[in-house]
Amino acid sequence: MTLFHRLIRFAKMTALVADIWTILYAVLIVGWQITSFLREGSWPALPLASVINKLELSGGAIYATASVGETQRGQLEYVTDAMLSVPAIVLLLLAAALLTAFYLWLTDIEKRYSGN
Repeated sequence: MTLFHRLIRFAKMTALVADIWTILYAVLIVGWQITSFLREGSWPALPLASVINKLELSGGAIYATASVGETQRGQLEYVTDAMLSVPAIVLLLLAAALLTAFYLWLTDIEKRYSGN
């Protein structure tokens, strides 16, 4: 087996493991949302911003340049706010779809160059 084949096989297995983990996280989030819906009667939103806030270790510290006075919201802040309000499940499903497509592409390459 050549180095190229081993590299493709390693990339395939890595993509498969990452895809399985991503799908598992998506299933866990949807399961949590369903149980919350059945218990409380409302579907809990899980925007990306709340996930990032849970990961934050600095205790809510905000860093800004000392010379910054009144700042105006620019287009970048609006885009950032819009991206952070996207539900986390959407990003997980998108990542799972891309990882699955990557895995299938690597499988096709492996078949094409193995001579089968």
